Amino acid sequence: MSNQEDAQKMMMQLQQTQQQMQQVQIQKEETRSELQGIKKALNELDKDEDGQTYQRVGDILVAKDREELKEELEEKKEDLEVRQKSFEKKEKRLQEKMEETQEQFTQQMGQ
Repeated sequence: MSNQEDAQKMMMQLQQTQQQMQQVQIQKEETRSELQGIKKALNELDKDEDGQTYQRVGDILVAKDREELKEELEEKKEDLEVRQKSFEKKEKRLQEKMEETQEQFTQQMGQ
């Protein structure tokens, strides 16, 4: 394979890795936003121990047992935290891959 073909292949790899990185960052941000909403809901549930609780189901609100709702939100919070850590690890791996490919590309162009 010629130097030009190698360089083109590396550029394609870089572009693919950048696209993957962008997708992971979007998913990470969506997860972070959802996690913030869950934490806020849990905080509100802790503030008002006496009021009726409701859960959105589609376009309507349905009465829900407070403890059951808190339990569901805690589980979802834990799932989102695990997902967020997974995205952070994936983002780090992709960043390392990009740096490695960029270094190879630079070396290839220097030859």
